[in-house]
Amino acid sequence: MSESALPRSVLLTAVLASAVIVGALVSALLLRPETPAPAAGGIAHPVPSTSATNCGDEPCQVIAGTSVNGMKVDLLADSDGGTGRLRAGGPASGTVSEVSITTMGVQLNHDSLRCAETETPVCLVRGPHDGGMAGEVHVWRGDSWQPAPRPYFSDAGNVVLDDASGDATPEVVVVRHECGDAEDACEQSPVLAKVFDLQGGEIGCTGTYGSPGSLRGWPDVDVEEYELSECPS
Repeated sequence: MSESALPRSVLLTAVLASAVIVGALVSALLLRPETPAPAAGGIAHPVPSTSATNCGDEPCQVIAGTSVNGMKVDLLADSDGGTGRLRAGGPASGTVSEVSITTMGVQLNHDSLRCAETETPVCLVRGPHDGGMAGEVHVWRGDSWQPAPRPYFSDAGNVVLDDASGDATPEVVVVRHECGDAEDACEQSPVLAKVFDLQGGEIGCTGTYGSPGSLRGWPDVDVEEYELSECPS
């Protein structure tokens, strides 16, 4: 049967079906979510919402980022910084490590990521906690982040990475008050820098200083090996 011989009802049905298909395609294109543009001025922006990049019940946001040995490193968090992840390799990477200090109540922010440009990438994730600062270390081993065995807490508000031993490997420097017997006045007491290796072992302490600002390089504290001696008990 020729096209001209087809009943008018069949032709009308075919035309309507074609119109519906075209309309659906146009609507899908118009309603398709746009890929978020990179945020300006350091404002956090959403990353793809996959199981590897969810922070709690929310899509993760990039709140801090850097590059270590040519590898992109991002600190991810939810909207209030209460859940965090450390990612290596950029948005398409599945290499993500949990940030544990948030379970202590630490809230991550734009100043929470510090990384050392050494042969083995090392990153410190830190945030305010109980009037001071808590931090945890992640070391790049093979093709993934390996968290160090312990967190660190500074009652004087600063935890940093620094090559204190001069061996091209960073150590963890924790600034703390030296209270002695004056527990009631500990917040006003002198401070010192306590140095740990990446496994959490104590290396030594500096002498005391009248205030945190008196430490060399504050707030990026710079400690030399000759300054270290046994820590006060």
